[in-house]
Amino acid sequence: MVVWVFAGGGEAEVAGLIPFLEKHFPGCRFERKTPVKMKKGSKPGKQNSYGKTGKSLIKEISERLPIALQYESGKCDLILVFDDLDCRDVIKHKENFLGAISKIPECNDINKFIGFAAPEIEA
Repeated sequence: MVVWVFAGGGEAEVAGLIPFLEKHFPGCRFERKTPVKMKKGSKPGKQNSYGKTGKSLIKEISERLPIALQYESGKCDLILVFDDLDCRDVIKHKENFLGAISKIPECNDINKFIGFAAPEIEA
């Protein structure tokens, strides 16, 4: 099973989330779609999405998911969105993510799971 992971966070979360998921779900292959790590020599601010959460993560998913679907069609079994809850209403926050994803018709047949760390991923 191939799982595309959309998650915000800083460098520690970027480095730790995928190994954590692989350890606990060994039958899955996890591919992080956000944030994209800056390449060495890149200008500051280019392709750097560390720290995005909430609305800014939703915006980033809305931009990156169609591109991934265009170039990697049929290669995803599950879309996993993982964000800090940051004391937000869990039901409304989940609906916001699912609403943004549902606007992308190419992913209608892909399973989706929205998960939250309360209050923070690093916790």
